[in-house]
Amino acid sequence: MKTHFSIVVWMLVVSIFMKMAVFAANWQFTGYERIYFFGNLFVIMIGVFLGIRLFKALSPEKTGFMADVKAGIKAAGMYAVLMSLFVYLYYSFIDPSYFPLKIEEQMRLLEESGRASGDELVKSRETAQFILAPYFQSTVTLILYLLLGTFYSSIITFFVRKVRNEV
Repeated sequence: MKTHFSIVVWMLVVSIFMKMAVFAANWQFTGYERIYFFGNLFVIMIGVFLGIRLFKALSPEKTGFMADVKAGIKAAGMYAVLMSLFVYLYYSFIDPSYFPLKIEEQMRLLEESGRASGDELVKSRETAQFILAPYFQSTVTLILYLLLGTFYSSIITFFVRKVRNEV
């Protein structure tokens, strides 16, 4: 891969493929839905590593620790922005019934448990409708992927430098 953007494009292809596979197989409300969650963690790790590796390969001189970290964050940041856009579009247009079904399931479980009734159920529904909405989920995705990308970038940079005896 020749640019950070090409790395991000491949990261997006893999992530979108995983999400659409879960959707096509109708696994949204099963344990197989975790494939997408854990798969994306792996995709971010690989993308950060490839971003750091590309940066080191293109750099004519020895690179510093922070420069390597920034190279990993660059790939993770672009991926985070584009994935948050995909999450918004997915839950708004591709699978708009996901969150209403999830809210109804949570309300049913709350009612059956006997922990809430009347006014508490109404407040719980309002909170669920705020949290389980495409805009909120895409914002959370953006923030978490940026934080995770920064964390992975620093850890992977440390290990890459350790293996190359650059520490």
